[in-house]
Amino acid sequence: RRLWTHAPWGPDAIGCAEWTGCSLADLLRECGPLVDQGAAQVIFTGADRGVEGNLVQYFQRSLTLDQAMKGHVLLCHAMNGQDLSPAHGAPVRIIVPGWYGMASVKWLTSIEVVKEGWWGYQMDAYSIKRTAKDPEAVPLQQLPVRALMAPPGFPDFVSRTRVLSAGTVRVEGKAWAGSVALERVEFSGDNGTSWRPAQLGSKNGTFGWASWWIDWVAEEGNHVLCCRAFDKEGRCQDRLGTNIFNYGAFGCTQPQQVYVKVMPATATATATATGGGVVVNPLAPGQTVDLEPEQKAAKEALREDSGLPHEFIQALYQAPGSQ
Repeated sequence: RRLWTHAPWGPDAIGCAEWTGCSLADLLRECGPLVDQGAAQVIFTGADRGVEGNLVQYFQRSLTLDQAMKGHVLLCHAMNGQDLSPAHGAPVRIIVPGWYGMASVKWLTSIEVVKEGWWGYQMDAYSIKRTAKDPEAVPLQQLPVRALMAPPGFPDFVSRTRVLSAGTVRVEGKAWAGSVALERVEFSGDNGTSWRPAQLGSKNGTFGWASWWIDWVAEEGNHVLCCRAFDKEGRCQDRLGTNIFNYGAFGCTQPQQVYVKVMPATATATATATGGGVVVNPLAPGQTVDLEPEQKAAKEALREDSGLPHEFIQALYQAPGSQ
């Protein structure tokens, strides 16, 4: 759980692209025998400047020399076959495949090789630690195994409750594990009480993600949907719970929880065939949906009056990446 206010990064801040560039290792080799010169750390500075920790500073991250020389770290100038756009770090950026995104510095202005270790603000801010000044903080690096779903149905504007009509619904999403092969993805329609295997496609690259899907029979009522992934190295996601702690709430892999309200199928709803041939009955325009309990649950003073059990409120408003 997070004990301090931070940027609202949820589990949906993800992406997967094809990058074009040159090997950072090749560039560094042109600088001469860095190891013989005592080089230890490579610092990347971006053009983005702001105030953090009450100081005006540029965004900076670093890799050890060994990490930078692996061969797959790239200096990129194109994304998905097109020149980088300003939003994606033009004219050139670093890409560290299989790592959290903050390692891939955008709008690159300099690469500095230093002999000593380096611990800048962004190394400390994005790290696993127990206290604000933990001397044993570990910077976020490689991505863990993870699965996410595209929440089915339509969102309520205020509570973000997902609303859909009863019937068979295809739930789909993505899973990844860095460079490690995926073993399986599982889906739960009862907040993790029981799990079913989903269909899992192939990864779209060595460091890419894979698509997964499952057909879920949505019955009238309230439900919490979850998904989780396993990789071939034996890793799995964290279990649901509130007893896992680090100061910045980083690296949490508890299964995604999506709270849904399933309405009765109506005669006026139009049947629609998805790409997978599954029939879904969408909500009809003008159909009334009572979301007062969910909207009350958003306010601590009215939470008890909502009538929702704690596990529903937790999934809707307090879980990592709640809708």
